[in-house]
This record gives sequence, structure tokens and C-alpha cells, in this order.
Amino acid sequence: MLKYNKLIICLLASLLTIPVVAQNGTNSPYSQFGYGLLDDNAIGAQKAMGGVGYAMQGKRQINVMNPASYASMDSLTFLFDMGINYQSIWSKENSVSEQSQGGGLDYITMQFPLGRYMGGSIGLLPYSSVGYAFGKSISNGSDSRSGEGGISQLYIGVSGRLWKRLSLGVNVGYLFGNIVNNIYATTDGSSQGLFETTMAVKDFHLQFGLQYTHPFNKKNKATVGLVYSPSKSLLGKATSSTYDLTAGTSTLDTTVNMKNNYKLPHTFGAGISYIYDNRLTIGLDATYQNWADMPYYNVSTNSGYSLNNRYKLALGAEYLPSLMSGGYVQHIRYRVGGFYNRSYLNIRGNDLNEYGVSCGFGFPLRNDKSIVNLSFEYVNRQGSPSKLIKEDFFRISLGITFNEMWFWQRKFE
Repeated sequence: MLKYNKLIICLLASLLTIPVVAQNGTNSPYSQFGYGLLDDNAIGAQKAMGGVGYAMQGKRQINVMNPASYASMDSLTFLFDMGINYQSIWSKENSVSEQSQGGGLDYITMQFPLGRYMGGSIGLLPYSSVGYAFGKSISNGSDSRSGEGGISQLYIGVSGRLWKRLSLGVNVGYLFGNIVNNIYATTDGSSQGLFETTMAVKDFHLQFGLQYTHPFNKKNKATVGLVYSPSKSLLGKATSSTYDLTAGTSTLDTTVNMKNNYKLPHTFGAGISYIYDNRLTIGLDATYQNWADMPYYNVSTNSGYSLNNRYKLALGAEYLPSLMSGGYVQHIRYRVGGFYNRSYLNIRGNDLNEYGVSCGFGFPLRNDKSIVNLSFEYVNRQGSPSKLIKEDFFRISLGITFNEMWFWQRKFE
């Protein structure tokens, strides 16, 4: 009965966090464009390893990036993982600079066996996030802009081993959330107007995964991972409204059914990992999305931005000094990684690029298989060839993976 009470508590915690996952402290003017800043669903140890995950698998960590990994878990184990983050952002445009902070709940996931050769997972992840506020003077007054919200993904996944080395999996995600962008105009005569655009998303999303592991000998093996998400029309509703705040009147300008006017791209991901003695892991990932071919209502170079094909490269490593012997320090997992990402946004003819490095630790809890994951990330974001606004992020992420033997039947004499 105790194990079912724990399961109920975990499920309730998941439901209570639904409204806040997508709004995880983002504060970037770049998030005003498109769907905001995208997330690749790296969790736990992956955040300290540059965000690699397509070819990662293990019995003590959840890997949402490739659903084929669920089948690699212990058939007696239940995993529960929750993460939070804090970030400090330094922004600079020409000679003007500012600093801001944010953070909050990042993700919540669970993984459980569905038999000896199958595993499942359920959780809540951010898909995109929007958060910004800035203003400027114009010829006859002032202009201020703000935005908030994002898209969250509630998913359920299942994976099975076709044979000892090959596993397949699928995630079925439900995308939902609201994105609000506001433009306030105030004239020198103190009259004020508001132009507001909103996007309400409610749709399903699929991700397929494959992993193949090849052992060279008892201590050396490699895994290849592939993921694919098909392109699809995004369902929901987008509206734009104009408000005369001085007179107290409003006008609904447009209401757009998002189907066929907004579309998500094909996503292709491939990764390879090498594991030595279950103590050293090195992973390399590549991601590609054809955003440039996707419709986005009323977006063109005249609106200040357009959509780019996106690609990302990530490299990461984890080292565990000892599996069995030694003191506590010998059982800490040491991680490092880095990545390059060309964003799906092109702003005034400039690509938006991100470079990041990360490091972190996995601290085992004494007498338990649970792990506390701590990671540190530095990310630089700026345009190219013109730098536009230069942003430097320092992010701290803390997650804990509870590893429970919930399906073990203890025998008493």
C-alpha cells in the first residue's frame, strides 16, 4: 500500500505544477519572436553534459530526449525526477547594459517498468518560454513592450526491447499554453493605447526513438540513438486586439484559426555514446529542424524576423571514479559538456546563435540509489553578423532523481 501512496503523491505533485513549468523565469527580448525560446528537454545529468541524450540510457536516470531509453531501466525500479533552476542574465546593446534574474520549476518526470522488456514514462516539460519587458522613447512619446507565457508539454511514453541490443519507443505529447505579447504606446499628451496579440495552443505532438547498443567486450560498448518528430499543423487560436486605454474602448482586430497558418517542423536527431566500464560515458548529439519551410501567420522579413532552419551540436561526458570501492567522493559523478545552437529565428537578416558550456555533479544519497544532480551552465546568445543584443546567461540547475524499489516484494520468515 505504501508504494501506491507514494505514486499518488507524485502524480498530485505533477498536476499541481502544470501551470508554471513553461514560465520558468525567462527574461530575454528574443523571446518576443515566434513561439519564444525553445527547450530540448534535457533533464538531470544531461544539463551538465551539454544537453546530450539521444544515445544515453541507464537504470538510474530518466532520458526524455529519446523514448527508446525507457526499456533500459531495471524492471523492479520506479524513478521520479524533479528539477528547478536559477539564472542570472546580463544583456548588452551598444553601450546600454542591464542584469536580471529568474528561475523556478523546470520539469517533473516519472519512469516505471511495464514488464521485463518494456518501460514507460510520464511527465511535464517546457516546450517554449516567453518573458521580457523593455521600453524606448519615440518621436511623440514612448513605446514599451512586454510578454509572458509559453508552451508546456504533458507527455506519456512507452518503449520496448525488440531484442537484447535494439529498443524502440514513442512519446505522445500534449502541447498547451498561452503566449501574450503587449505593445503599449503613450503619447506626449498622455493618451495611451495597447496592441495585444495572444496565442492559445492545444494540440498533440509525437516523437519516435530508436537505440542500438553494440558491446565490444565486457568493458567497452557504444550506443547509437535516433529520434524523429513529424511535421504537423499546430492547433489553437491566435488573436490580436487594440485597446484605447484612455477612452476605455477596445477592438478585436483579427482572430486566426492556427491550423495550416502555423506549423511545427520535422525534427531529426542523431547521437552516439561510448561507455567504458560503466564509469566513463562520452556522448555526441546532432539536431536538425526545417523551420524555414514552416508557415507562421503574418511573419516575413518586413515584420523584423523570419524563421531559420535550426541545427544544434552537443558534446558531453560523465566520469565515475569507482563503482563499488572507495569513499563517498569516489561515488560522485563528474560531468562536463558544451554545445552550439543556431536558433530558428532570423532577426533583421541576422542569425541568432548560442554557445554554451556546462559542468556538474551527481551526488548519490547514502544507502540509496537516488541521485542529486547539480549543474552549472554558461550560455552566450547574440546575432550574426550583427551582434544585436548580446546576452550572457549563468544558470544553476538542481534536480533529484528518486530511485525506489517499489515493485520488490519483501519476504519475511
